[in-house]
Amino acid sequence: MGRPPIECNLEIMTAILAAVVCAGILLWDGLTLSGRALIGFMVLYTLHEWEESRFPGGFYDLFFGGFGVDIDVSEGRMHLPVAVYLLIMLLVPFALQDVTFLVLVPLGLGLFEGIIHVAGIRIHRLERPYTPGMVTGIALFAYSVLVISAIVGAGGLPAWQWVAGFALSFIGFAVMERFFLGTVGLTFMEFRRMAMARVLGGGRR
Repeated sequence: MGRPPIECNLEIMTAILAAVVCAGILLWDGLTLSGRALIGFMVLYTLHEWEESRFPGGFYDLFFGGFGVDIDVSEGRMHLPVAVYLLIMLLVPFALQDVTFLVLVPLGLGLFEGIIHVAGIRIHRLERPYTPGMVTGIALFAYSVLVISAIVGAGGLPAWQWVAGFALSFIGFAVMERFFLGTVGLTFMEFRRMAMARVLGGGRR
């Protein structure tokens, strides 16, 4: 018996984003700066999810195991909130690419991914200087900086749009994280206590 669709959400997400990327390349001349930037984000976020989950994978084991959480939920089910979040975060700004500041939503997360994956080496006290997803996380960070430079070079955005874009990125991530943690029966506050204990040296080694 094949895997149920909920367990194949990474593959479904990949197929959807791949189709949009192909269409975007064919219609490249008609895309705005935001639309073109989003094509790059779709490619990088897809690669990022595969690096975290499959090649080499192991992100969820590191994430929860590092905080002393025993999980009995499949990786596919844990990834579902992430897949839904990424599709919304990437496809809505692409559909509304004339609203340039919406590209700041995946851009803000891209900056965060680069930082948190590198910081994760210290947080989880890893002997090997690598966390699953770190290579593409760093690529997302660098690409985000490149897109910021392109936006500024094209005339920039009003200050309120920078604030609104990054605020939407933070809010969207927080909502996704709530559902992600809920797949293993944790609340955000419970996880926050575990994380603080880990960072301050009280977590399990």
